[in-house]
Amino acid sequence: MSPFLALVRKHVHESRWTLAFTAAALFGLGWLSVYITSLRETRIIKALGSPDLDDRAEWLRRLGLAKEPTSGEITMAFWNHPIFVVLIAIWAISRGTAAVAAEVERGTMDLLLSRPVSRSAYLASHVIVALSGLAVLAAALALGGSWAVAHNVLRSPPESGALIRPALNLAALGLPIYGCALLLSALDHVRWRPTWIVSSLTLASFIGFMMAINPVFADAPWKPWVEAITIFRAYRPVELVSTGETFAANVAFLAGVAAPCMLLAFIGFARRDLPANG
Repeated sequence: MSPFLALVRKHVHESRWTLAFTAAALFGLGWLSVYITSLRETRIIKALGSPDLDDRAEWLRRLGLAKEPTSGEITMAFWNHPIFVVLIAIWAISRGTAAVAAEVERGTMDLLLSRPVSRSAYLASHVIVALSGLAVLAAALALGGSWAVAHNVLRSPPESGALIRPALNLAALGLPIYGCALLLSALDHVRWRPTWIVSSLTLASFIGFMMAINPVFADAPWKPWVEAITIFRAYRPVELVSTGETFAANVAFLAGVAAPCMLLAFIGFARRDLPANG
């Protein structure tokens, strides 16, 4: 086995339980979102058809919708819950900060780089495992939802494969989070600092997005700026399950944010001085 493949195998082995539990959680949440839609759809549609405008508006607000939704749109409204983002962020941050800072902190970087492999190849092995993990998580979420669609009664079930785009969009949301974590990890010598910084930035971006879409702040002068910089503006599962028109633009934006971070991580790691293992 080549040194590069040995590194990939090592990263997969180290992250297997994180990936397995996260994938299982997303599979379960994908199933649960459809199941809840099936159980509550009658009540939701009844509320949306109520002559009481306050009652109707309240249900629409809860779902993040502006009109009477299809079953797929109701399901996707649940995918806006922060727990979905948290699970993706856990994988992205854990793999990004493990790339360099964790190994330097443990004093094992010398041993890893003593193999006949360049620094760029070492970092590439981490990137391959991390991005493959995001693809696995997207597949788990889509499979959970699709399995539930086939085994639950829905008023207007989404078409086969309709959940793939929203699931991939969620996985793509992990790209800039991972890219930022990888960059900070490549420059640091302790793992807690990149973890804290990226977690704080992700939380701030999410809070800013939630404030920007709140009608209370519709006329706030800072709203356009927040909407322009938050990565969460490129995660639109409700729209993707219906028309899917924003899918390419969303993924391109998220990948466009992640790519410079990853490139700078490779440059920074290649040029930095690593502390000797004492």
